[in-house]
Amino acid sequence: MKKMLAMGLIVASVLSGCTPRDKYTLRVKMDVKGFGDTVMVYGGPEKLQFVGKDGKFDFEVQVDTPYTALLYQPKLDRGEMDDIMFYHVPFVGGEEVRIWQTVPERYDVDGTGFYAEYHQIDLFVEEAGKEMQEVSRKYREMDEDESISEKEKEEFFEKTVVPANQAFWQTLVDYAKEHPKQEAIVPFLDRMVGDGEMYKEAFESMDASVREGRMKVFYDRWQKKVEERAAQAGKEAEAAKKQQPGLEAPDFTLTDINGKPLSLSSLRGKYVILDFWGSWCGWCIKGFPKMKEYYAKYEGKFEILGIDCNDTEEKWKAAVKKHEVPWLHVYCPEDATVESDYGITGYPTKIIVGPDGKIVKSIVGEDPAFYTLLDELFGK
Repeated sequence: MKKMLAMGLIVASVLSGCTPRDKYTLRVKMDVKGFGDTVMVYGGPEKLQFVGKDGKFDFEVQVDTPYTALLYQPKLDRGEMDDIMFYHVPFVGGEEVRIWQTVPERYDVDGTGFYAEYHQIDLFVEEAGKEMQEVSRKYREMDEDESISEKEKEEFFEKTVVPANQAFWQTLVDYAKEHPKQEAIVPFLDRMVGDGEMYKEAFESMDASVREGRMKVFYDRWQKKVEERAAQAGKEAEAAKKQQPGLEAPDFTLTDINGKPLSLSSLRGKYVILDFWGSWCGWCIKGFPKMKEYYAKYEGKFEILGIDCNDTEEKWKAAVKKHEVPWLHVYCPEDATVESDYGITGYPTKIIVGPDGKIVKSIVGEDPAFYTLLDELFGK
């Protein structure tokens, strides 16, 4: 039984002689060469840490509610990604699970009860996913090949990759329908991030013992994510309407860093970049050096008006001073309507307003496209 780490699919088989203490205790055994002496466990109520020796661990975890755990090396928390080893494993109380790695590209999981069932499903998943893996591999190769046109890549993706993925997920749906009492299928279905209807169809076809049992928490979490994504999509759609090029940029007056009122309309006649940011936003701060570079590069051709959001005045002023940000700044208090007027859903958001007071372009996030646009507008 083999599994590539990149797939995040878990293998399980029967482990004999295991007697869990109670229905909420999960005993975890690991034997992974080269893993180190510490394993981090994340995904539950809190991040946990366990000490072992030479990649061997034996510890217990309280699992009041099942969840998918990420077991990983501590260096991941330090941002060190080279040769990182990590494993996704569903944690279910009242069981014993064993995780081991036989070759660098493969890890296996086996255990009692739930994990024995999970193993049988994983064997099925591995076989069912062969075509999907192959077309995905081919697409990755095409994507890296500069001699292949973007049109060819898009056509291959739409005509080959998408159908292969759909066929694979449909296979899992069919499996759930044919084995309605096998609760271990649910963590596999939980990976259906792209097709909510298929997940719903599969879960609702299962026996009440699964739908209303301990696996229900997986479905409830998934459903919450779907609702959150739908709400975010709605906000983004509304934002797009408010940020459309050609619309009149809503005027506003806020207090500047010197305590004086400053209105957008007072800057009419020049290009103005509205930068919605906050001292708490890492990407906002990370973008300052490049913004300062372009502010100097096209000096006098545009103005930047930083609009600090969701901050205290003290933190706002301290951040401007610390990072020596040279452009105009105003503070957006909680009762202001500027963010809603412009449909701000993420930070930073940069909105370019033309000399005529109309929106030219809106860019969310620290995106290189913003600087490309500045070169196109002012580098002539």
